[in-house]
Amino acid sequence: MKAKKENVFICQEMDEMLKQRVDYLVKISLINQRKRWISDYIEKNFTKFMGEDRLLTSDEVVEMLQISHQTLGRRIKQGKLLPVNPEAKRNYRFKRSDVYKLIEKEEVPND
Repeated sequence: MKAKKENVFICQEMDEMLKQRVDYLVKISLINQRKRWISDYIEKNFTKFMGEDRLLTSDEVVEMLQISHQTLGRRIKQGKLLPVNPEAKRNYRFKRSDVYKLIEKEEVPND
């Protein structure tokens, strides 16, 4: 008795479908694992990202306060915001707490 070729193709098709499904589930598992790794890393290093020890650049302050660089320069000249490195001509660094105090003090109107 001869075996039908259709049965062989059905099995191969099922095998391919199962392989595709396993590949899909493996990819989903890897994505979820990476998400867990990233969230664990952020959780462990949250103070590094948000801590007081990290100084903000002038670009970050401008973005945070939503003001222009010229307005930031005026805030520095007025003494409302003091850089950690006042001797620098361009690349100022600011304490995060100072920026938060300025935000709380005045709602940072644009000059």
